[in-house]
Amino acid sequence: MLEKQMFKEQQPVAYRTLSNALKSNRLSHAYLFYGKGSTMKSRVALLVTQSISCPHCDEDGFACQSCETCKQIERDENPDVYWLRPGGLRQTKPLTRKELTAWWKNELVVREQKKWSILKEDILAIQNAFAAGALTQVDHQTYILEQYDKATPSASNSLLKFLEEPKDNLTGILTVDELANVLPTIVSRCQLIPFRSRSRAALVNELEEIIDDPELVEILAWSEYDLNRAGNLLEDEAAFEIRDAAKAFWTNRTSHRALIDLELGVFAKDAHLSRPAVEFFLHCLLYYLEKDQKLDLAHLDLRLILLEGIDALRNPLDPALLLERVASQIQKSSRAHR
Repeated sequence: MLEKQMFKEQQPVAYRTLSNALKSNRLSHAYLFYGKGSTMKSRVALLVTQSISCPHCDEDGFACQSCETCKQIERDENPDVYWLRPGGLRQTKPLTRKELTAWWKNELVVREQKKWSILKEDILAIQNAFAAGALTQVDHQTYILEQYDKATPSASNSLLKFLEEPKDNLTGILTVDELANVLPTIVSRCQLIPFRSRSRAALVNELEEIIDDPELVEILAWSEYDLNRAGNLLEDEAAFEIRDAAKAFWTNRTSHRALIDLELGVFAKDAHLSRPAVEFFLHCLLYYLEKDQKLDLAHLDLRLILLEGIDALRNPLDPALLLERVASQIQKSSRAHR
């Protein structure tokens, strides 16, 4: 359940815009919720969808979230709501290291599709689902497409055709982190609703809901991992082991053994290194560097090495080679300044 007062305080522009639309019953045929680092977009999309059908809306037009109609939509059981979102490891309590290890061994839950993307078939399924018209008394249909910036080109082309001929009593809500990753022709056909980034304290509070490890939560929040990005990291990568490897390397970075331990441990040469894994490792090192709270030449040199390494991951390169290069640079710089 979304705390509406928190929504009003943290996202005043989105709150006011959506409230006016709901109260006047003048909803746009398509909304695009955008903003990097904000995890509230998905919950607000659900709230707006509930508000269209809820018989007990408040004075600002938003749903009560507690009646059977709202609960039915939340459970994804309403025939006039199509909610496309990533699956995977999501729990109602913080996850311990033991539970995450069980997840990796497929003992906790069945592993779902690792890479989330919206396909052309998904868009066609929405069109087919709504072809017959509304099935409930509200006579309004809604679809939510989360993380639409992960849609394939063919999916975007299919959605564009859908948006070009808007249907009466149909509202679509797309959520994205980066507008630049969405076709301009789709952006131009949606009403844009901005969501500003969360504070670090707010990120910590959200991450504590899924991770039972204070240091890991602090590193993720400090590195501006939102709930979705952190969840994907926990599902797809050995986050605890990467954190432990970063801590060990940082403590012993002047030792030749430090590089050997990396090559034999979580970053063994026969392992397939992903960009998210290497990026998180570098963020961990940057966290431990800043935790030292020094502002000397050695600190500035190491910070530059790490920031350049993180930035380089945007380019088409081998993450394993980048990791080896950055680790060697850190070791060389640390030895020179000790």
